[in-house]
Amino acid sequence: MRPLDPDDPRSVETAGRAYRVLARIGSGGMGVVYLGRSAGGRAVAIKMVHPEFAADPEFRDRFAREAGLARTVGGGFTAAVIDADPEAEIPWLVTEYLPSVSVRDAVHSSGPLAADAVWDLAAGIAEALVSIHGEGVVHRDLNPANVLLTADGPRVIDFGIARAIEASSVSRPGARAGAAGFMSPEQAAGDAVGTAGDVFSFGSTLVFAATGREPFGEGPWHVRMRRVQSEAPDLDGVEGDLRALIESCMERDPERRPTAAELAERLTGRAGASAEGAGAAGEGGMASLPPAVTAEIARRRTAAENPPVPRPRLEPPAPLAPLPSSPQPWPAGPGRYAPHSTMDPAQARRPRTPLIAAAAFVALLITIGIPGGLWFTVRDTGGGVEAAPSAGPTPTASAAPASPSPTGIRGELTFTIEGSGRVSSLTYMFNGKTTKLTKVRLPWEKTLQIPSWPPRIPWKLSYTCPPGGSSDSVAVDGNVIIRGQGSSGTNMRSEGVL
Repeated sequence: MRPLDPDDPRSVETAGRAYRVLARIGSGGMGVVYLGRSAGGRAVAIKMVHPEFAADPEFRDRFAREAGLARTVGGGFTAAVIDADPEAEIPWLVTEYLPSVSVRDAVHSSGPLAADAVWDLAAGIAEALVSIHGEGVVHRDLNPANVLLTADGPRVIDFGIARAIEASSVSRPGARAGAAGFMSPEQAAGDAVGTAGDVFSFGSTLVFAATGREPFGEGPWHVRMRRVQSEAPDLDGVEGDLRALIESCMERDPERRPTAAELAERLTGRAGASAEGAGAAGEGGMASLPPAVTAEIARRRTAAENPPVPRPRLEPPAPLAPLPSSPQPWPAGPGRYAPHSTMDPAQARRPRTPLIAAAAFVALLITIGIPGGLWFTVRDTGGGVEAAPSAGPTPTASAAPASPSPTGIRGELTFTIEGSGRVSSLTYMFNGKTTKLTKVRLPWEKTLQIPSWPPRIPWKLSYTCPPGGSSDSVAVDGNVIIRGQGSSGTNMRSEGVL
């Protein structure tokens, strides 16, 4: 959690219901997540979509339908959807705020979960899927990043919204939202996805929680997508009843997988406290979470009660008045002007304070630059200081930055192009820097670190498909946000803002 940036919203409202925006929680493929508070003081998570999705009417329509369905989902193992406004300039969704750590982050920081914690996790996710599927919703993006570990047990988030991303024209035809290594074979192939697809992803998520590995290995998204469709998952290190459970969930034929209700019944009595219901605050909870994860959950609860102060908007310095092109004569006395008067010897020996002060002033101009493009240099004209335009380039202001520049990395952006042969010319832009490549051999992949600042980072990828065609994707932290394919000679282009 970090302070709000100057351009972040301070509130959202609809139909008389208002929510204050207090801090930034994070960002992902769909948008930015903020900590907020309702008028009654309830802590909430406010999810605002990226502007490129907001500009797409098809996305808005799907977002409205999916958000409406999601609000009907209850149960103790989901994050309740409280409110939404698909018609806002930037559509948003409000859910209950859960001080938590995702399964992905917990495993990355502390290693695989203990066996009893995995059973608790399985029971909680199964109960969540019963609630989700019971309202006619298919999650479509169940993976370790969308399962949160809380003090009261696991919670499944972001159910159904992936379908709105798939429907968006921003994603291009054939795009499939979801994490490549956790999709079902039918979703990876672009076929219809039902509740059985979520069950397959449930099994994949348990593999990751128990082993610390993705079930279809590492590598570019297209490699993992191919493995999902054609290879068996890697279950090394998973034994006994847990292995049997996962194998049944990851059957290639959707008809052979158990339903969420069958899973919940099968898990009754196998899990620990969370299986008895995480809905009651202070009751239940997951067994044997790593101490570091438990401490982080507590820290985030405290942080939500005392959110960081927003960063102030720092305005650029006001333009400075230009110096005269030649020195002005000194007045000879009150009410008189003597353009050619001379100094007496005593005056000539006085310290040249005005000259020194003026020189220091112009030196400052050299350091900070002048809005409007002029860069001033100093030259001595014998009787004063003259400021003249330089032939050199315009430097950027360095006296005071226009906005704070915190360090840190908030994720990774990966461009991938799959195919054979060579792309004659390829251009990608990230955070204001454009790179052009020629004769690029496929497959090609480029991963870039997403800095914590600035808050909005534009990106773009463009190229022409080689003979035989190609496919491409853009992913954030391994989660594909845009995917497309084209035939020979097709001009491919995608862009967005993180």
